[in-house]
Amino acid sequence: MKPSIAIVSLLGTILTVGVPAYAQSILKTGMQTLPGETASIIDNKDSRLEYNFDLAHETFYVVVPKNYSSAQGFGLIVFMSPTDVFNRIPVGWDAVLENKKLLFAAPQNVGNNQQFNRRGGLAVVCANKLVELAKLDTNRLYIAGLSGGARVASYVVFAHPRLFSGVCAICGVDFCRKVSRVQATETDEYGYFTIDAQRIREAKSRVRFALVTGSKDFRHGNILDIYNGGFRPDGFQARLLDIDGMPHALCPASVLNESLDFIENKSRP
Repeated sequence: MKPSIAIVSLLGTILTVGVPAYAQSILKTGMQTLPGETASIIDNKDSRLEYNFDLAHETFYVVVPKNYSSAQGFGLIVFMSPTDVFNRIPVGWDAVLENKKLLFAAPQNVGNNQQFNRRGGLAVVCANKLVELAKLDTNRLYIAGLSGGARVASYVVFAHPRLFSGVCAICGVDFCRKVSRVQATETDEYGYFTIDAQRIREAKSRVRFALVTGSKDFRHGNILDIYNGGFRPDGFQARLLDIDGMPHALCPASVLNESLDFIENKSRP
């Protein structure tokens, strides 16, 4: 006997219950917009960041691992680029994302030429929106960035330590106070911001910081100074990954994996 139309309809309803109607439309790898409005509830907004965006006019490069399931506690890496267009991850990063069960999302038009409030705020909105759409584990939300994008990412985790629990800052980083110049070779003012003491305390207790640099990175000395003169003596949960021969560029997949091991507390500080 063939099932009735009513039964088939009921089964379809049961299979999709609890999943946002638009969720499946965004769960794909590639450049896309995110449906709906800016996430309405953003905890403890920071005065330096903008949170009101028309998402119909914002694009995001999203990578969805082949093993993604909304029922398996997937997390997220929001990536901040120093350029306005970022539409390809390095070779091997996709395997790391799949193994770690992490989605990846890079807001577009957040390069070094853009306003800071836009760059940082769009990262926060991106994370909140993907939590809503993809049913992500809110304890596994991380932010990463390269160069100027890493500096934005390192500020965002101080501004929103209740949202992001880890940061992978590649070839760039800022800290919550100025540190002494010891090994820096660049002469510009670099690498610090001011923020309220409560956010600093929360970042120290809740966030794990992976700082990635290399011997051929022109910011190598700056990053060493900020780690040795800031994160380490001030008692932050931080690790320095200093890669021999690595230039000012995105790190290999193995280094990303090692950074995530630390962020997820699977390796010692």
